[in-house]
Amino acid sequence: MPISMPKSLSALRERPYQLLWTARSISALGNALIPVTVVFAILRSGGSALDVGTVLTCHAVGQVAMLPVGGVWADRLSRKLVLMATDAIQAVCYGLLAVMIFLHQAAVWQFAVTYTIAGMAMAFFTPASRAVLPELIGSEHLQPANALLGLTDSTTKVLGPALAALLLAVSSPGTAILVNAVSFLLSFVLVSRMHLHRQAQRSEKQHFFADLRDGWQAVAERRWYLANLLCWGVWNFAIAFFFVLGPVVMQDGHGGATAWSVIMITGSVGSIVGGLAALHYRPRRPLVVTNAAAMLGILPLALLAPPAPLFVIALGVAVAFVMTSLVGEVLATTQQQLFPEEILARVSSLDWMISLIAMPAGYAAAAPVAHFLGMRTTLLVAAAVIGTPCLLLNLSPGVRSVQRLPDGTIGIVGEPETTTPAETAPLASTVPVPTETPGPSTP
Repeated sequence: MPISMPKSLSALRERPYQLLWTARSISALGNALIPVTVVFAILRSGGSALDVGTVLTCHAVGQVAMLPVGGVWADRLSRKLVLMATDAIQAVCYGLLAVMIFLHQAAVWQFAVTYTIAGMAMAFFTPASRAVLPELIGSEHLQPANALLGLTDSTTKVLGPALAALLLAVSSPGTAILVNAVSFLLSFVLVSRMHLHRQAQRSEKQHFFADLRDGWQAVAERRWYLANLLCWGVWNFAIAFFFVLGPVVMQDGHGGATAWSVIMITGSVGSIVGGLAALHYRPRRPLVVTNAAAMLGILPLALLAPPAPLFVIALGVAVAFVMTSLVGEVLATTQQQLFPEEILARVSSLDWMISLIAMPAGYAAAAPVAHFLGMRTTLLVAAAVIGTPCLLLNLSPGVRSVQRLPDGTIGIVGEPETTTPAETAPLASTVPVPTETPGPSTP
C-alpha cells in the first residue's frame, strides 16, 4: 500500500522538484563549509585579517554587481541551463582552489579571484533558482516548495560550521573546499536530469538594458511593492547592528563568547522552526502579516539594550528568527505569484540586491554610530528603525489589497493605491523569495 505524503511535503511528489531540492540540499551543505574554511585557509596560507576581509568583500561585491545581469539572463535563457552553468562554474572554482591549497601554492590573490568568480556565479543562481519553481510544480505546491528549500538552507547553516570545524581538525582546509566542489558537481548532475513540466514564456529579445529596465519598471510601477522591498532593506540594515554590537555587549561582563554562542544557537533553532511553520501557514493577507511579524525583529535589539538576562535575550532572538524564516518563504511565494514568470528572475534579482547591499551597510555603520550615540541608544534607535517602517507600510491600500484567493493562490483584490498598467494587468497564469526576499536576511 503506498504511503501517503503529508500535504506540507506535497511538492516532493513532483520528480523535477525532488531533483532540485536534492541538488540544493547537497550544494547548500557543501557551501555552508566555506565561510569558516576560507577564513582559516587564508590565515594558514600566511594571510592577515585584512586579507580575510578583502577576500570576503570581493565575494560580496562580485555577487551584488552581477545580480542585475544574472536576473536578465535567467529570464532570457532556460533557467535549468543557468542553474547547471552556475553549478559547473562553482565546482571548477572551488576545485582549483582546493588543488592550490593541497600544493601549498595558494596566494591571497588566488583566493580573491576564485571567490569573486564564485560570488558572480551565485548572482546568476539566486534569481534563476527562485524563478524556476513555477516551471516545476503547480501553484498549490509553491509555498511548501519554498518552505522546504528555506528549511534546508537553515539546517545546513547549523550543520555546515560544525562539519567544517571537524574537517579542519582532522585535515587541511583544502579538504573542506574540495567537498564543496564535489557538492556542486553532484548538484550539476541532478539538475541536468530535471525535466521541466513546462517552459515559462520568454519576452521578445531586445537590448540588455531594455530587459533590465522592463524588469525593474514592473516593480517600480507597483509602488506599494517597491515600498515593501525598501522596508525590508531597512530591516536588514538595522538587524545588522545586532550582529555587530551583540558580541560587544556580551563580552562586556555578560557571558562573553559562550553567551553569544548560546544566542546564535537559539536563533538557528528558531530559523528551523520558522521553516517548519512555513510548510503549513498560509496567511490570508501575506504582506500585512509579514510586515506585522517583522516588528518582532525589535526584540533582539531592544533586549540587548538593558541588557536583559541571557535566557530572555536568547528567547527573543529565537522568536525573531522564527519570524525571519517564516516571513522569507511567504514573501518568496507572494513575489512568485504577483509577477509574470517571464520577468520573475529580474524582480528577484532586485529584491536580493537590496538585501545584500543593506546588511553590509549596517555592519559598517554599527560601530561608528554606537561610538557617537552610545551603545544603549544605538540599539534602541535600531529597534525603532526596524519596527516603524513595517508598521506604517501596513497602512498602504496596495499592501492590504494583496490577498489569498479562494483557490489558494495570491492576487490583488480591489483597487491598489495606484492604477498603473502593470497593476491592472493580469497576474502570472501560474504562480509559485529570500533569505536569498528574500525578505529578512541572516548572515
